[in-house]
Amino acid sequence: MDLSVKAKLAPNEPGVYIFYGPKGEYLYIGKARRLRNRLLSYFRESYHRENKKVASIVQEACHLDFIVVSNEREALLLEASLIFEHKPKYNVMLKDTEFYPYIEITQEDFPTVRIVRRRTQDGLYFGPFTDVKFVRDLIDFLQQVYHFRTCQKDLEKKAKPCMDFYIHRCEGPCNGQMSKTEYAERCINPVKDFLSGDVSSTLELIENKMKRHAQMMDFENAAKYRDLLLKFEKVMEKQGVVLEQSRNLDVIGRAKDLYVLFRVRGGHLLAKLVYELDSTDVRDFVFNYYMVHKNEIPQAVIVEKNIDLGMPGYFGKPRDEIEQDLLKKAVENAKNELSIKGLRKDALNSLKNLLSLSRYPQRIEGFDVAHLQGKFTVASVVTFVDGLPFKQGYRHYKFEGGKIDDFGTMKELVKRRYPKHPVPDLILVDGGIGQVRAVKTALQELNMDCEVIGLAKERETVCTEKSELILQLDSPILRMLVAIRDEAHRFANTFHRKLRTKEAVLSVLNEIPGLGPKRMKKLVEAFKSTEELKKSSVEQIAKIIGSRKLASTILSRI
Repeated sequence: MDLSVKAKLAPNEPGVYIFYGPKGEYLYIGKARRLRNRLLSYFRESYHRENKKVASIVQEACHLDFIVVSNEREALLLEASLIFEHKPKYNVMLKDTEFYPYIEITQEDFPTVRIVRRRTQDGLYFGPFTDVKFVRDLIDFLQQVYHFRTCQKDLEKKAKPCMDFYIHRCEGPCNGQMSKTEYAERCINPVKDFLSGDVSSTLELIENKMKRHAQMMDFENAAKYRDLLLKFEKVMEKQGVVLEQSRNLDVIGRAKDLYVLFRVRGGHLLAKLVYELDSTDVRDFVFNYYMVHKNEIPQAVIVEKNIDLGMPGYFGKPRDEIEQDLLKKAVENAKNELSIKGLRKDALNSLKNLLSLSRYPQRIEGFDVAHLQGKFTVASVVTFVDGLPFKQGYRHYKFEGGKIDDFGTMKELVKRRYPKHPVPDLILVDGGIGQVRAVKTALQELNMDCEVIGLAKERETVCTEKSELILQLDSPILRMLVAIRDEAHRFANTFHRKLRTKEAVLSVLNEIPGLGPKRMKKLVEAFKSTEELKKSSVEQIAKIIGSRKLASTILSRI
């Protein structure tokens, strides 16, 4: 059926409409107060001249469908849910400048609390946060207070509790002695309240326990709760106290299509988040961030203008001087981020023109090789998109053989990587013309083509297949290339050091009787070196391997 005919058949009621591509893929999802009127507008020539995106959607679409709902709010929620699930090509999508961590409370009878970077439809999420170390420290603090589980055990069957139970960090729901209602009330609900901004209740609980134990002359436990309060202060001190604990809000500053969001919970600035959006309308950002991405909605969201999307909470202009000051700072940060983004774009354009590259180097992959006299040879690939690290694209590769052959390693790296991954716009190798030619030869053998340059360390010389170029040390192009090269070097050396350490720890553990491969693997993953293993306590080792007796044997043998 012709799409315009299908549009005429739509009822004039609230609903969501979907344009599909030739392979059944989602092209665009929208909502309308009156479906027929909205859909018919897509087929007017005058609208095509005004809106190129609409013209592209209609030209590419092969199928049209719609879903009728009761009211506009239902349409809004359904639109957001479908966009979150299907991520259509032509919908305005929010782009993180990096992948921010979240705290997830799983949807189970006995939920676990963990850090994730990807969200699904399941689970309850708090965040996002800027600093993953802060999140780890925060979970560690909350676990000491509320004793929730962080393991991935299947609790369908009764099991023996792990070491966390015996050192009073987990209530041990795996032993079947606790109901799911009791676990939720004691271990999970207070954590939800804390992460939602009710910080004072947790601090009052700890302080009251500290005072009660002190009155009972139980100074050991009183000191434990005092240390917890100190830990909280240490965890939060870098985040900065910005206002009284009673306020929980988000503040959104904008500079063109770049947005900065401050997350304030319990009086603490928990995160500064940076996003890009193909729109300068703050309403689009609010819709994407809270509705499509399903992020937590606080008591108030401070923005440059009042907004009504039919969602709970306050969305509008600052209501006092504190909120006005926060918004001003958010806008200043957005302008700074936009300026930095512009500098990166200028540097990439200059790189393209300087080296006469065939295309704009939006995606650059950096290579480096590390070895120890030919042993433990590894290579790293780091990915930069628009001049920023894209850590999902980072990869390590291990190589066999005991001889030093950087050129051969580079060739093998290319042949292992690019049959499985798309070729980038530019490859940057750590080295000179020899390394560049090795990579180009390997690409030609794969019948693939990509621009390749090198950066030789001695004079920071930029090398192509046929020539060398020395740039000024303060050149933005050189600074960007050095940053990519150094990141590849760091990533390769980190992996190389990890392999050497693993080998050293394994050689020590292999001499200990009664230590099997599974427990050995756990110890290798937990300790970075034999020195760290020696400094650990029997309790720390026992927590990992589940045997105090074997832990004592290990410490006595190393």
